[in-house]
Amino acid sequence: MFQAAIEPAADRTFPRSRVLMTGTLMTPDGAVSVRIRDISCAGAQVWAESVVPTDCDAILKRGAFFAAARVVRSGERTVGLQFYRTLSDQEFAAAFQQKPARSFVPA
Repeated sequence: MFQAAIEPAADRTFPRSRVLMTGTLMTPDGAVSVRIRDISCAGAQVWAESVVPTDCDAILKRGAFFAAARVVRSGERTVGLQFYRTLSDQEFAAAFQQKPARSFVPA
């Protein structure tokens, strides 16, 4: 089973889990493959394969998990996301679920 390290921070309302998971960030400029570095029920920090515009809307996707977010900061590769609403415990847990395996169906 996957275990995330909870990182307490005095200046954060919600604790963040340090992780290393892949996902997709859908932005106005298109979909970008990302590595999720840490995540909480209020936001996430991701590493992007290409530049992501700052101050735009985005959707973070991992398997069946989707979260609407605002890009609050974007460096050369690191992107800070603030979710538009706080995720429920069940929604937050869905981010840690592995992608469902695809079934092969012969034509």
